Amino acid sequence: MIERFLRRTAALALVMFAAALTLVVAVRLGEWENALANRRSVQQLSVADIAEGAVAFWIITVCGLAWHRRRMPMWRVWTRWAAFPGVYIALLKTFALVADRDQPLALLAMTGLLVACWALGELVVFVTTRPVTSALTASGWEIPFPTRGLKVRLCVREDRLVLDSLVSRRKRSRDVVAVPWTAMRSIELVEVEQEMTCQVVIHADGDIGRPRTFDVEPGPALHVIGTARELLIPVTEDVGRTALRMIRTRSERIEVAERRVWSNRRMRKRDLRPANWEFRTDSRPYILLLIGAFLLMPLYMLTMITLSVVTGSPELQKDWDTVGGLDSQYRMIVAGLGVVSVAFAYLAYRFCYKAFLDFMEGQDALEAFPEPPPPPPKIGTVSGSGKKRKKR
Repeated sequence: MIERFLRRTAALALVMFAAALTLVVAVRLGEWENALANRRSVQQLSVADIAEGAVAFWIITVCGLAWHRRRMPMWRVWTRWAAFPGVYIALLKTFALVADRDQPLALLAMTGLLVACWALGELVVFVTTRPVTSALTASGWEIPFPTRGLKVRLCVREDRLVLDSLVSRRKRSRDVVAVPWTAMRSIELVEVEQEMTCQVVIHADGDIGRPRTFDVEPGPALHVIGTARELLIPVTEDVGRTALRMIRTRSERIEVAERRVWSNRRMRKRDLRPANWEFRTDSRPYILLLIGAFLLMPLYMLTMITLSVVTGSPELQKDWDTVGGLDSQYRMIVAGLGVVSVAFAYLAYRFCYKAFLDFMEGQDALEAFPEPPPPPPKIGTVSGSGKKRKKR
């Protein structure tokens, strides 16, 4: 527990350092530009000014870190999200210095900043996943392992073994092939004596699973046999032994499920889809989360109005027009805003967040069992009529 707390603390410190570093560099580039332009009367852009505009990105970053609290490889993505506002301002200042002030050294500073942000993201993942200790093995954190001679990445999660990056390194966490512990029959580290080809089926291109193949060169490899898949994953000797130990630790005391996940689940409305529906493992409906965030705007307004009155902050009261308290008309507005907030919060949960979670549950099942759910049986009706057949 202490080791995981220290790793997470160090990772969060690196995320905050990446965000602060980009803000400081952006401010320094702005000061450089003003000095060259002799803008003594212009108010300098401060760190606080940029931070005010970056709050929305940082809120998303915090939500992303909480959402992926166990998927440590995703923390590199959120590190770059935290750094994006500062990088964006620094990029604008760099263009101004190069194009208007003829200062090509600004490009060097910008390049160094981008390299630093990339390195900090990688360092966050390294701090949280290396070295692989017994505490990490017993935890539910996702631990990535490199494969031998392939761009495919092997990830050991809390409940499954995953191969991702089957198409491109830019599509990590997509095009996923998974073997849950409940579907795993055996795994062992074997020695491949001659070059072989491993074929897997993914649904990145539609409802019809398409096979993808990768070559397995002679050497050590993990041979995984599941109820729906068989994989041969080339790894080094050290990686193979470490991954094998972690997989066996996490999968012990798990009963093998003989039936497919789809058959274990009660049919839901979202499963009653037309025959041409595309079951894609690279599909992530993040637009639902954006719509949900939009529906929470009334709740945000109500919260800010309440804070302006409770805290007595002059700035908040000026921004939300609550100077001197709330008159009777404003109280009616606040009451109506409260009703709308409750209704919109329910809509956001029911049709956005819950729908997103249900969709991702189906994605997890499809990644593990490369077959879409069977279409619902049509019993007791005549095709196209919508009427029940009469019994004779």
